[in-house]
Amino acid sequence: MNFFPNVEPLPDRGDCDEPVIPVWAGAPEDVMPGVVPVELVLGRSESTVVLLTSIRAFPTGLSMHLSVRVRGPLGHRDLHAEMFDGPFSHNADTDWQARRLKWGFEFADGTRATNVDPFLPLPDHDDPTWEPDRPVLMGGGGGGSPRSIDRDYWLWPLPPAGTLRVACEWLDHGIEMTVQDVPLAPILDAATRSAPLWP
Repeated sequence: MNFFPNVEPLPDRGDCDEPVIPVWAGAPEDVMPGVVPVELVLGRSESTVVLLTSIRAFPTGLSMHLSVRVRGPLGHRDLHAEMFDGPFSHNADTDWQARRLKWGFEFADGTRATNVDPFLPLPDHDDPTWEPDRPVLMGGGGGGSPRSIDRDYWLWPLPPAGTLRVACEWLDHGIEMTVQDVPLAPILDAATRSAPLWP
């Protein structure tokens, strides 16, 4: 007795077109990065530390980890909701927006990319060669615990030679504005060591 129906073969769909990820939207998947051992404290208070670690340099930009560690009473604080993009109900709260985690970079030419920049006005046509007219800092995946979060970020483009500054402020956690220079020479050197995984 055949209890289950026979499985019909699926129609051949051919090769599926994979979406092309623009260079400004993320690290290339087919390039081995040059790695820079960075351990930089961006901001610190009695309860919270914001760290920048493990920069991976590509010809098109930088991939990195932003880490947050907290101690003391948590109360109703949801560190995941504070570190990731939501949508969360507090996003519409102007007081929360003013006091949230803010961080970003300033290039040698004065242009900036931050985690609180307005959304990019994307073109109304499908042009894979389109690029934004300003640097971009995009959050990616990550996770952690109620007291410890690590999140990936992508900075596009590769910063030009000169001074690279990083700023951090998180008033809700008692971190006032801090601005410091990032050693750029090791980063640009690492970018030259990056190599395609396939010829």
